[in-house]
Amino acid sequence: MLDFLTKPKDKKENFWALLIEPEWISSAIWQVVDKKIEIVSTSVATRWDSSDGEMNDLIEHIDTSLSSCTQNLPDDIPDPTKTVFGVPNSWIEGGNIKSEYLVKLKKICQDLSLVPSGFVVLSEAISHFIKQTEEVPLSGIVVGISNDVLDLSIFNLGKLVGTTSVFRSVSIEEDMIEGLSRLGRESENFPSRIILFNQKEQELEEIKRDLDSVDWNKIDNSKFIHTPRVEIFDPSKKIIAVALAGGSELGEVKGITEIPHEIDTKTEEMPLEDVVNIKEPNDITAEDLGFVTESTSVLPKLPELPKFNNIVASFAHFKKPNFKLPKFNFSFGSKPLIMVGALIITTLVVSFILWWFLPKATVTIYVSPKKLEENISLEIGNDIKGEEISVSVNGEKTKATTGTKTVGEKAKGQVKIQNGTGELVNLKSGTVLASLSDLKFITTKSASISAATSTTEPGFATVDVEASSIGSEFNLSKDEKFKVSNYPRADVEAISIDVFTGGSSRQISAVSEEDKKKLTKELKDELTLEAKQKLTDKITEDMLIVDASFKEEIEEEDYSNKVGDEATNLKLSLTLKITSTVVSKKDLSDISKRSLDGKIPTGFVLRDDQITYGFGTSDEKNKFDVRISANLLPQIDPIVVAKQISGKYPRLAEDFLSSSVPGFINAELRFKPPLSGKLGTLPHISKNITVLISAEK
Repeated sequence: MLDFLTKPKDKKENFWALLIEPEWISSAIWQVVDKKIEIVSTSVATRWDSSDGEMNDLIEHIDTSLSSCTQNLPDDIPDPTKTVFGVPNSWIEGGNIKSEYLVKLKKICQDLSLVPSGFVVLSEAISHFIKQTEEVPLSGIVVGISNDVLDLSIFNLGKLVGTTSVFRSVSIEEDMIEGLSRLGRESENFPSRIILFNQKEQELEEIKRDLDSVDWNKIDNSKFIHTPRVEIFDPSKKIIAVALAGGSELGEVKGITEIPHEIDTKTEEMPLEDVVNIKEPNDITAEDLGFVTESTSVLPKLPELPKFNNIVASFAHFKKPNFKLPKFNFSFGSKPLIMVGALIITTLVVSFILWWFLPKATVTIYVSPKKLEENISLEIGNDIKGEEISVSVNGEKTKATTGTKTVGEKAKGQVKIQNGTGELVNLKSGTVLASLSDLKFITTKSASISAATSTTEPGFATVDVEASSIGSEFNLSKDEKFKVSNYPRADVEAISIDVFTGGSSRQISAVSEEDKKKLTKELKDELTLEAKQKLTDKITEDMLIVDASFKEEIEEEDYSNKVGDEATNLKLSLTLKITSTVVSKKDLSDISKRSLDGKIPTGFVLRDDQITYGFGTSDEKNKFDVRISANLLPQIDPIVVAKQISGKYPRLAEDFLSSSVPGFINAELRFKPPLSGKLGTLPHISKNITVLISAEK
């Protein structure tokens, strides 16, 4: 009998740790016990495609991860709500989550009823984890690796001193050198430890081998004192690092405990001794259900179910319930009791049948494909049929000008020109006068200067002049002397009658040639993307656009200002006509298969959806160079795999797949409806399991 006076045990508060990476979702349930983080349950990492940017898809994958995590929870432990988020470096700017990602986190919390308790950057969480486990602050370079980007973070004695992101190229060595060159510091050396992390251990091993052979002296501005040691951070510890960092933010935490045995992350089959003893319907009695009756009457026979004995035999792994129904002693007749017992038996049997026959699951197996590439040349109209399609797109774009221009007024004044020669001097309008400081002035009218009547009485004339350029430096004082044209100063000379005034200059914003080029390129790029989408909308799903065939024609171009005009902004209105060639996907696939025929190894198959094409231009008209890239997948029969994993717990199914599927990387399991605990197996009916094989992206 339950002792209602017994004081219940204290229950610790549970928290979520939810790690969102560019390609993976993982989660854990944790709590703080004796100032240490204790992991209650973890999930298998779930893939998601971040390039699509679909919010519903992200939330669906997170929900799958959380559901997977709660499957291993004991029944008496409630699902947590408070959540610590682990995010990549790319989500952070200035120490805060970027606004576009903050909106996503709010949507996730709203749809999944999560209460945000804070966030940690994954690279910093890894640094903190290493400090706790090694008892020494990290001095090293933490490198996060995704399909598109390398995130580099440098730590010195546990302190983050620099971070950068580098788009990946074909060479991991060049990407690392570029990232470290950006972070190069003239006065300090790099720490001689590199820690790599992502979810794909096979890729990490390959990258580690590549980096172990790098000549690090190629890095500009800074060098390693010693050849760095390259390490791999265990992917399974990333979510633990997030939980540890989150716990440290919530209070004083001294470390992390081991995962308790009763919540082992690997679920195993129950031994036969613990199996529930299920009887056939005709043999079940009221005593078996915990009831005591005054009659020894046998319960009514239930309707016979097809192949029920086989179902019971297959149910032998089901764990015996850890409770007993209470016993009651009824003093009235046995008929009502028999009816209640029959109803309970019927409910149990129907529930069991529903659990056995109705659940469905989709199992996506990600494998490491074999790569096969081939270069061919195709002539449109000869090797493959093609047709040209075109669209017109128009748009406007305004860009701030970066050019400058000096404007102002020219200084003006009068000079007296003296002629010391014996001949008349005629000066045309525009005659150049040069001051002693070599400032040039120009006469505004023609003038005639009479000859000298004696050596002491030269001829003279008064002439208006203006500066050859704008600027205040041309505002000269009275009695300034000037050389007149090519005449020797001893024969002909000019003297300013009064102060020259009016000269000024200032800098203004103006349209430069570079402004025009940049604006044109940016608007063309935007309109080309729009045109590609319109071209795609015009064709059917069985057609493919040849990118290398793109031709653009300017139909209309209008700039708001010319180069050199004073303006703070330049506006361009542009209309483009984009023409491209399209070909049949089936024709291209057939050509590719013929080209690759005989090169596919035994045990692998080539699927149409695993072929990609890269088009390049050729020197000949209507010819294109085509690079065929094919992912060869293991030859696996989905029906056989479904039969082999039916009825297994998710972790046991994944263990089986990892040991039996060539090139296995990961498996993503989706259940409908989701079931938890010991009921959370894959469907026992193999037809209810859909198996998909996909290449690791």
